[in-house]
Amino acid sequence: MTRKNYVLEGLCCPNCAAEIEEQVKRLPTVKQASMDFPNTQLTVEFEGDQNALLETIAGIAIDVDEDIIVKAG
Repeated sequence: MTRKNYVLEGLCCPNCAAEIEEQVKRLPTVKQASMDFPNTQLTVEFEGDQNALLETIAGIAIDVDEDIIVKAG
């Protein structure tokens, strides 16, 4: 199991943060996901490829708000 932090630059809406967190939690390789909205940081426990997960989270974020950029923290 791997634990990784992701910074969501441009995240300014708590509803968007909650939506991203919920969608990430539903991913089959994710065991746990937790959004820290004030710090725009998403912490994820998962199995599998880190790069693939980053791409997936970035896709989810863009679907929620096209101005969000996801970076590994």
